[in-house]
Amino acid sequence: MLILVTEKPSDNAYIESLLDAYKAAGHSVIGDVTNFFHSNVVPDVLHIHWPERLYDWYPHRGGDPEAWRNLIEARLRWYRENKTIIVHTVHNLQPHESRVADSTSVFSLVIAYADILVHHCRNSIQELTGRFPAARHKQNIVCHHGDYLINFHEIDRLEARRRLHLPEDGLIILNFGKQRPYKNEPFVISALRKMRYPDKCLLIAGEFVYPPAGTMRRALLRLKNHVRESLPRDSVRFIYKKFNEEEMAAVLCAADLLFLGQHRALNSGILPLAATFARPAVYPDTGCFRESMEGWWGESFTPGDLQDAAEKLDRVCESLSRQDFQYPRNSAWLEKNSWKRHAGAILDCIDNLPLPSSNGTNVA
Repeated sequence: MLILVTEKPSDNAYIESLLDAYKAAGHSVIGDVTNFFHSNVVPDVLHIHWPERLYDWYPHRGGDPEAWRNLIEARLRWYRENKTIIVHTVHNLQPHESRVADSTSVFSLVIAYADILVHHCRNSIQELTGRFPAARHKQNIVCHHGDYLINFHEIDRLEARRRLHLPEDGLIILNFGKQRPYKNEPFVISALRKMRYPDKCLLIAGEFVYPPAGTMRRALLRLKNHVRESLPRDSVRFIYKKFNEEEMAAVLCAADLLFLGQHRALNSGILPLAATFARPAVYPDTGCFRESMEGWWGESFTPGDLQDAAEKLDRVCESLSRQDFQYPRNSAWLEKNSWKRHAGAILDCIDNLPLPSSNGTNVA
């Protein structure tokens, strides 16, 4: 089959790993959203990920929102009329940091035209069908978020800390990834202060996502972050930057556990990243978080509950500090969450999909 994916490889190895899995299964793959709009090649499968890529994030979008939405629908209809099977992976339930009605409308469009909806957990199916009734009539399947073995490098823990100028002793609790408002940095820092375990350091690491250029708030945040990075405290360190593959591996290998502070979210690539690098995680029990950690070591807490988060952090730290402690193996998680299984489940669903009728709907 020929599969058109509306993404291309990026800093997040998710797409690259999926493309490789499709190719390893014997299929031809075309990437990048530009092909969605301009190619006249008819693929057997169109795989859409973030609907924002078609609208908010498309660099050549026209100025008229309604006209652009109509163009997206026309392209979806063209693929349907040419018997292309449309797959949509549900990464989130609403546009990233957007309240624009047209953006939500594009979400609805993609769901309406999709034949298969891919979810990272069972809870995602319930949440999506509750919000978008059209999703109830689709083929909804669960494919757990894959591993990050493509980024994996084993670096000695002490060497990794020296590279990053981090404390060589004690436990390092890592909050990793793009630093956006929903990551709840104040909650993460407050939970650390509530902990009883004494010998620890919080590392907040990742590219800081600033407001649009030209705003006073952006300038003030840049100044604050410069001071934070220049004057590190013993208990909290900040590294606000985009990491290359080797640097990311160093950050993961320097840490002892990962901590997520979201109050609400559907998916997070940070948890599969923690499992891939065999690091335990403390995370809010929201969305797909708990199911994505099945088969690996982690502790969940009630979202927004500082005391619960601090207690779970203490529990993991106390386990890590035991003299007889030995890390569990992550082989079971890696097997369950392999990209071969992920792509295979999608391809199996495509093979068993009812044939499309002339009006574009599925018939038994």
